[in-house]
Amino acid sequence: MALRHQPPESGDFYVSKAGTFACAAYRRRGADASAWVTYTDEQAHYAPARWVQRQADETGQPVALRASSMLMHLEAIRAGTGRGVLPCYVGDGHPLLEQVTAPIPEIAAEYWIIVHRDLRRSACVRAVIDWVKALFAEHRELLAGRDPTQISRAR
Repeated sequence: MALRHQPPESGDFYVSKAGTFACAAYRRRGADASAWVTYTDEQAHYAPARWVQRQADETGQPVALRASSMLMHLEAIRAGTGRGVLPCYVGDGHPLLEQVTAPIPEIAAEYWIIVHRDLRRSACVRAVIDWVKALFAEHRELLAGRDPTQISRAR
């Protein structure tokens, strides 16, 4: 069983969409963060990296840091290094961060449950599939960047 960003292109698999994580641009609350935090050149093909590069090119704002993981981005943004893209469930839940864009549909991260077709009816595998789907459903508003319990966002 796997939970992946994309369904496989081939193979004898049961594939079901688990859900989508919305992403938006964040900065440290109150910081004048005009530079960007993004992925490394090797990861420039990632949708968030392409989006950030377009923003940097269009505005002339520099890239302050290129890092290979979202956790490094979070820490750099939290430290005030610059603004960057984070999943909304990460950025909205952090008291030091504020959202500077609405969720960006073109970089939303889809997640897919993938299981070999022969195993999908196994009771324990089915239980895990149902549990993953229930988690995504239960937290749909938070994952979509619309959780009403979060602090109001700066735009």
